[in-house]
Amino acid sequence: MTDIVKQASIAAERARYEHWGDKLPVDPARIADSLGIKVVEAYLDPDVAGAIQQNPGEQAIIYVSAADHANRKRFTCAHEIGHYVKRGDSSEALGYIDYRDEAASMGIDEDERYANAFAAALLMPERDVERLHLLDASEEEMARRFGVSQVAMVNRLKNLNLYR
Repeated sequence: MTDIVKQASIAAERARYEHWGDKLPVDPARIADSLGIKVVEAYLDPDVAGAIQQNPGEQAIIYVSAADHANRKRFTCAHEIGHYVKRGDSSEALGYIDYRDEAASMGIDEDERYANAFAAALLMPERDVERLHLLDASEEEMARRFGVSQVAMVNRLKNLNLYR
């Protein structure tokens, strides 16, 4: 696990503990609200998955695509919270637009790697993934339990070296 992924995982665990608790599935919109971030469903360009924006002295706003499946909206919201948390307490403007393209999923950009790792750890807590894995739950069962897509679940299992 790289340092950036470790940092993101620790930050996600802290955010979940402070703003949500142990219930599954995790509701990232409620965590965002607890952090003072407004979440808005909007009709975004088809090549945009989501965005976060905050001007100095204003409330942060996360935009998720109204056209996306509920699981995708949840992951996008968690991803955008990751950008917010990584920035920390800063009076600087915050703005990310997350595109649906190959470059976004390749893991080249450190901020994107952090936000993806944060979202995965927030929505699919390692200890819960490990517990369900030990109970021989299928990827499909786990995806349903965590409220994520099967692709996201498989990626999480691979990243935790639990994929069968």
